[in-house]
Amino acid sequence: MGIAITFRHLASSDAIKGYIHDKLERVQKYLREPLDAHVTVFTERHEHVVEVTLTSSGRHYQARHGSDDMYKSIDQVIDKVEGQIAKHHDAVNRTKKGADNARAVAAFAAATTPATPGATSSHLAAPEDGE
Repeated sequence: MGIAITFRHLASSDAIKGYIHDKLERVQKYLREPLDAHVTVFTERHEHVVEVTLTSSGRHYQARHGSDDMYKSIDQVIDKVEGQIAKHHDAVNRTKKGADNARAVAAFAAATTPATPGATSSHLAAPEDGE
């Protein structure tokens, strides 16, 4: 996991660097491959702005957020990136081979399940003693 942090128009702070590292470690658990991240922290018109660019497994994720508090900006930009990762993960899972078959099997099982707990289908019922 490679993380590059750039401070523009600000003094470098170990507390902010540590906070960014902690947040990106949380993002790493959602990815299979190690991530490479470039984080830019700067002020713009009395606003603390954070830009993040992540690369993992050939996929690129990018987000930017500005607010009156630096830590709030970091939290918001990490939430945006996590949302992008989740959206991509869901799209990949929807298009996996066999996903339609699994849905069809689940729908069929739900349709053929008896409505009442004690009821069974006539072809599954055990023969009675008189037969």
